[in-house]
Amino acid sequence: MPGESRHRLFVALLAPAMLAAAQPPEAVPTVQLAPPPAPAPPIVTPPHVMPHLTDGQRAQLRGFLDTAAANGIAASDTTSAAPTSQDDRALVDAAMDYAKALHSGRLGTEDFQNNWGLHPEAYDPWTGFVDAVQHDTLADWFAALPPPYAGYDTLKKALATYRGIDRAGGWPVIAEGPDLAPGATGDRVAALRQRLAIEDTTLSRGGAKYDDEVAAAVQRAQKRYGLEPNGVVGKATLAALNVPAHDRVRQIEANMERWRWLPAQLPEHRVQVNIAAAVLTVFDADKPVTSMRAVTGRPGDETPMLSSQIHSIVFNPPWNVPSSIATKELWPKERAHKGYLSAHGFKVIGTGPTARLQQSPKKSALGKVKFDFNNPYGVYLHDTPTQGTFDRYSRLASHGCVRLAHPVDLAKLALQDDPDWTPDAIDAAIKKGDTVRAQLAQPISVFLFYWTAYASADGRVSFLGDPYGWDGALADRIQASANRAKQMVAAR
Repeated sequence: MPGESRHRLFVALLAPAMLAAAQPPEAVPTVQLAPPPAPAPPIVTPPHVMPHLTDGQRAQLRGFLDTAAANGIAASDTTSAAPTSQDDRALVDAAMDYAKALHSGRLGTEDFQNNWGLHPEAYDPWTGFVDAVQHDTLADWFAALPPPYAGYDTLKKALATYRGIDRAGGWPVIAEGPDLAPGATGDRVAALRQRLAIEDTTLSRGGAKYDDEVAAAVQRAQKRYGLEPNGVVGKATLAALNVPAHDRVRQIEANMERWRWLPAQLPEHRVQVNIAAAVLTVFDADKPVTSMRAVTGRPGDETPMLSSQIHSIVFNPPWNVPSSIATKELWPKERAHKGYLSAHGFKVIGTGPTARLQQSPKKSALGKVKFDFNNPYGVYLHDTPTQGTFDRYSRLASHGCVRLAHPVDLAKLALQDDPDWTPDAIDAAIKKGDTVRAQLAQPISVFLFYWTAYASADGRVSFLGDPYGWDGALADRIQASANRAKQMVAAR
């Protein structure tokens, strides 16, 4: 896409290729089979030939291992601990384990949940390490290992800040009680001021009155937590403020880990969707130029992390209802209220157990625009006739697809260099009502991310809820993967 003027965006969604259905084995005649051959001996990979290390390089490697904590990687998360002896082999093994973890994460392929469709590329640090030793460029090799993104760097700084807060005792817990609003006074307000001031240094800690200064600080905190900035400490705001500092540290570490799953270079022109925040952002020349609200999957119908390429845009799309939705929601409504399906534009295609539902473009739940990209999850970006959800601060309400607040704008941007699809032509096609597919001459990259913690350049950190429980699941899987690897090493 760099250098191509046709497509000026990059969409944050992952879409692997569709999985082929397994085919039944063909029938074969019965024959007398020869005894099976003896199993081949296991292939044993010879150990790496150790390069000669100078005293300075040994010191560099030890210094490199000392950066693990700053990158959110505990010694227990890798196979080899930093050696205390002068054994070069042990030192290098520890450095290789850490290099791999830092560059591409700590999970094995089998540790990824099905809907974690963003996987890091396979990485073996050995060749680069040997070359760095031979050319005495270990410092450059170290520097190139972490994700090369500002989003990772700002989280790394935030990790140091919140670890410092945690070591200092965290922050006070604000007691349960009635909502706190401007004009309130008392011990709970004093605790609120102290709590807010730990993250918001512009607020003074003294005083027990909920004044304008406190109200403004509450609004700033609510914005960072993805909550409605109304300046009132209700249940949701109180819960966010009372999350322990130690848990915020773990949340930062989980998000740093997910940064390691990204490719080494993202397209400069792209669109990214943050599933947890339900926001789509358009990038041009690697800089965000516009964004729009989205609606992503509710818990239980999670929007998967993935990356793919938009290959076409459908105007006035019908909705081919997934069988799971038809079974759980639509067929029961028809049984309870005869004629429901017909009244809502659904028709039955096929008969018997293979029958499926399709909704007319005139009443389609997909609205007027759908963006298609290959993926094994059957998700896509689309319009919606239900616009009220976009006004909410919590917008996890879909069956897994991503609804867009301004899909026509995105379609016009994607097709801006196609002479057959001018903005007027797009408007006319939508107005006419016929289903039309606009094929993209150059596919547009699309990614779906799950960021629950991210930091700005000035150090402010936003913490969203973990609606899918993926932060906690990731921490558990990292530990399980490390334990399994250590057991394998011990058994050799």
